[in-house]
Order: sequence, then structure tokens, then C-alpha cells
Amino acid sequence: MTIQEEAMQLDLLAEQVPTGIALATKSDLEDLQAQVLGLLGENARANAIQGAIQLASQQIDEVTAALENVKIQIRDAAQHYLEG
Repeated sequence: MTIQEEAMQLDLLAEQVPTGIALATKSDLEDLQAQVLGLLGENARANAIQGAIQLASQQIDEVTAALENVKIQIRDAAQHYLEG
């Protein structure tokens, strides 16, 4: 395999990093949050659930950032092959 082919393979691998799954999960949580609020209104139980959803959403943001970093690292490796 040539260096260019390896770089192309790395680019393809970067596209396989599952960032979309994390974003879709966050969207699902936001929908769930709205439904909980609609069903329970403003009360202590709803607030506890909302807090849990917000914590999960923040953690998804962290996972998304980490996955984006994986993608960047793979693309940097591909660029290094092309320059190298």
C-alpha cells in the first residue's frame, strides 16, 4: 500500500468515528426532557429527573468532544503521511 493509499484509508477511518450517535442521543435526551416537563410539570421529582438528564447531556458533550479529538488525531496522521 502506498503512502497516499494509507492516508486515504486513515481519512476513511476518521469518517467512521461515531460522533453522530452521541449527537443523536443528546437530541433524544432533550426530547425526553421536554416530555418529562410536560407530564410532571414543575415539582421536586421532575427537577430531579431534569437534573439527571442535564448531567447525562453534559457527559454526552464530553464524549462528543473526545470523539471529535479521535477524528482529528486520525486526520492529522493522514496529513502526516502525505507530508512525510
